[in-house]
Amino acid sequence: MYKLWIIEDELALAQGLKIAFEKEGNYSVSLAPSLGDLKELLSKETPDIVLLDIRLPDGDGLDALPHILKASPQAKIIVMTAFGESALIVKAIKEGAYNYLDKPFPLEAARNMVARAAENISLERAVSKLNEDTTVNLTGSSPQIQQIRAFVEKVSKVPDLNILIKGESGSGKEVLARLIHRTSGYKGNFVALNCAAIPENLLEAELFGYKKGAYTGAVQDKMGLVELSDGGTLFLDEIGDMPLPLQGKLLRFLDSRTYRPLGGTKEIKVSLRVISATCQNIEEKISKGEFRRDLYYRIAMFPIIVPPLRERGKDVLEIFHTFVDQYSKSFKRLPLSLTPEVEEVFLNYSWPGNCRELKNLVERLFILKDPNDRWIRLGDLPDRMLDDLPNKGKALNSIQGHTLQEKIESFERQLIEEALGKTQNNKSKAAEILGISRFALLRRMQKYGIE
Repeated sequence: MYKLWIIEDELALAQGLKIAFEKEGNYSVSLAPSLGDLKELLSKETPDIVLLDIRLPDGDGLDALPHILKASPQAKIIVMTAFGESALIVKAIKEGAYNYLDKPFPLEAARNMVARAAENISLERAVSKLNEDTTVNLTGSSPQIQQIRAFVEKVSKVPDLNILIKGESGSGKEVLARLIHRTSGYKGNFVALNCAAIPENLLEAELFGYKKGAYTGAVQDKMGLVELSDGGTLFLDEIGDMPLPLQGKLLRFLDSRTYRPLGGTKEIKVSLRVISATCQNIEEKISKGEFRRDLYYRIAMFPIIVPPLRERGKDVLEIFHTFVDQYSKSFKRLPLSLTPEVEEVFLNYSWPGNCRELKNLVERLFILKDPNDRWIRLGDLPDRMLDDLPNKGKALNSIQGHTLQEKIESFERQLIEEALGKTQNNKSKAAEILGISRFALLRRMQKYGIE
């Protein structure tokens, strides 16, 4: 939801705009018919987007520009002027206005202008959020992670490199990309683009931007992500899903570090690092004709593989504590700790969702556990982490019970007690007899209070 202010003394126009924008559902609209009313608004809150009339009953709207921007430096101010006031428009733009509308203007023009301002704000916020994280780190002390750190040290200081990061989903490819960017010390932005998340017909415009009039609906110039990441890092996630027509244009850009916005006539040169990432088998896509071989060789100038969590040994415990620290602060709770049995599960579980699965698990535990209980026990873990082996136990004699669930639980308890008796309470052998994992047995013993 964007806070839209309309500073306009023509009541009919202001009310019409308010109704139109509130109907869209993306804007919270406030009206101010004068500079005095604007001043009162500024004393209470700050706007995201402002439609500012230059001619107001108690003064010049341009005088309010610096005050609005001082209170809200990221605000997008669109000045509204009578047709032909070009000198005022130039002055407004110089003083920080985002754009202008000539009165009288159609409602659609105002909608398009405000929508572009909102899109610009959204993009700036996303970049700001990425750049705020100055503590990004690659947690772990396994040999694989030490090798990756050595790689980062070597490549981070070299400009205009193309790096390809391979790894399973959730393994930390973006974390590594951001670490390379941070280590470089570049002042430019880290800008991420998920190639699979944007429709094919919009991807080129998102990447390279466009000029006003490039196509229907292009009512003003749009900055592309390439330009936004100039002097920094462009991160192309899920590069394997980039459409073939755009792959050729990306190849040309990577070769020259120049591009032309849609509808533009001039080549623009930039300097930036391009980091691509994929969880797919690019070589297989090349053999199927779904990915250009020459582009693959270009993006993989420096390839690196992020290992899955199951291959990183005790890194899983270090990463666990990192997430615990994070959520402990977020939930304002004491840190959680693992019992020895759960620690063993963590070290032996396959972690198909990698670091993302571990992070989600830690958040889930903070939400569900009793705040006074700091220990994570087997009973706190999802069944999938314990029940890896099929249950091969065979049915015994019928038992008493009033409901199906009671019969099942009573039967299960009887099986466990018999297995423990046969093995003189050796839990590993009892689990083997029952055809379940040792961890699954311990969890069921806790459930039924079996010592």
